[in-house]
Amino acid sequence: MAEPWYRAAFGAFYPVLYAHRDQAEAQRCLELLPRLASLDDGRGLAVLDLGCGDGRHLAPLRAAGYTAIGLDLSWPLLMAARGQGAPLVRADMSRLPVREGACGAVLSLFTAFGYFGRDGDAEVVGGIARALAPGGHWFLDYLDAGRVMGELADGPLERTRVAGPLVVTEVRRLDVEGRRVVKAVTLAPVAAHEEAAASLGVTADGLRYEESVALYTLDELDTMAAGGGLRRVASAGDYDGVPVGQGSRWLLAYRKGTLT
Repeated sequence: MAEPWYRAAFGAFYPVLYAHRDQAEAQRCLELLPRLASLDDGRGLAVLDLGCGDGRHLAPLRAAGYTAIGLDLSWPLLMAARGQGAPLVRADMSRLPVREGACGAVLSLFTAFGYFGRDGDAEVVGGIARALAPGGHWFLDYLDAGRVMGELADGPLERTRVAGPLVVTEVRRLDVEGRRVVKAVTLAPVAAHEEAAASLGVTADGLRYEESVALYTLDELDTMAAGGGLRRVASAGDYDGVPVGQGSRWLLAYRKGTLT
């Protein structure tokens, strides 16, 4: 059986590819989330950064007084996150090793969702719902599926760029059903920077993999969340808080039940 794409895509090179997704952007995101819904209503429960990557959201969460925990499957990214001062857990997000009701909030940031197919993604939502305490919130930072479909309606889009010691070629397309965005990525060393590229896991032969993320509508996400007992209570279209449909992303807050 072929290795899942997300095991190849989140290597040591990942923060270099997305260096523009920096601490300043993380701070903007974290300033928005409490405007949508509470991360912790005073109960002192954990805020779980699900798919935390190299941990750029963890230190700001801790600085704001939250009990932040990072969870990711990637060893290289967890190693990079060690300096953020938060507890780290290596696990698959589809099988959360989290005690029921332990979290006041679960964060799925920068499209850390939509990897496993409809049934698998529903299992992820179910695990998130179990981890949340009543009144807790799931924050989903997800691509604007309608916008992506429109961008790729006329066929694949290709770009080549340089990221640190790497030449990066990306070809984005819709799958045959038009319900997933697929990005074929090719990495190669920049000339005279082979050693730096190799330190990131990219040899002279280069590295190739495909990312694949589901394109769910808002109604589909709401229905999936409702299956886990979660109800959408707030939304935004980017980190500045514009309405959904007027920005480049979807920031969605879902609440588990109500406190009595």
